[in-house]
Amino acid sequence: MTFNPLKEKGIPLEKQLRNWHQIVGKPYNKTEVDCYTRTRQILMNGIEVEAWGFKHQLARYLDDNEDKIKLSQIGRIENTQQMTCNWMGPEDQSVLDTTLAYEQVAVDLTAWLAQNEPDKYVKEVFDFGLLEDFDHLYRYAQFAYAREGTKPNDIVQGQTDVITGRPTQHHHNCNGLRKRKHYDKATASPQTKVNILTVLSGEQQTHNFYAEHGFMYGDHTLRETYAEIKDVEEEHVTMYESLIDPSESLWEKFLVHEFTEVCNYYTCMEDEVIFKSHQNCSKNTKNVILRRLSVQRLFFLAGL
Repeated sequence: MTFNPLKEKGIPLEKQLRNWHQIVGKPYNKTEVDCYTRTRQILMNGIEVEAWGFKHQLARYLDDNEDKIKLSQIGRIENTQQMTCNWMGPEDQSVLDTTLAYEQVAVDLTAWLAQNEPDKYVKEVFDFGLLEDFDHLYRYAQFAYAREGTKPNDIVQGQTDVITGRPTQHHHNCNGLRKRKHYDKATASPQTKVNILTVLSGEQQTHNFYAEHGFMYGDHTLRETYAEIKDVEEEHVTMYESLIDPSESLWEKFLVHEFTEVCNYYTCMEDEVIFKSHQNCSKNTKNVILRRLSVQRLFFLAGL
């Protein structure tokens, strides 16, 4: 179905506030959930974290108080949407379980974006990162089975190949070597801009997850592995963000963030496997799309 966000009507910003019962829904069952429901939940959490963080960075460069107030109101909504996404995770899903799911996101998302990327140069960058993501999934799968008895397919459900990739010891480079040529904002496809920000958001949240949870195991080798792969994720973030045209204005970047949110929520909603226990999740997703559309439409109509 054709989707044009500028022709859609969203929920007015003043009607987007929700109570805590609406913000925090029921978590999925980790043994029953479809693996791609889990990866969508992880992806959208990363998209929301990136969008929320960018708005706070943008606010620090604004002089106009009215703009800052409007941006703060949007940021508040962004914060609650992130909670809705992240709080879908269940308490009995271990750090290693979640790690395998994060790497499934990295492998399958990067592969799909590479297959559908119109810019050949950007596609090559995605393919390069993908080889390293395969290695990360394989290494964590070994630890999950050895420490917790979790078989890889308990998480990836046979949908993602758990195979060796480029060995981790060959991933480490001077970050300057990870820099790539950026696209031209005037000629680049909107799809390319969305693809880059999508994979960047996913890699960034993977880095942050390992930074915040990698120390939570007593096994020193596993702790070192989290530290090592976290460092590679830093290189991935550097590589992907270097593809973005630095001449884009802050407001142009704001619009790309909003457009990326809308596109990803829409595709997640279209592809979501609906279980009885996930119907609330689906309804939440539809409402979030309407909220994001109203914000994007507001700034497009303002000519920003």
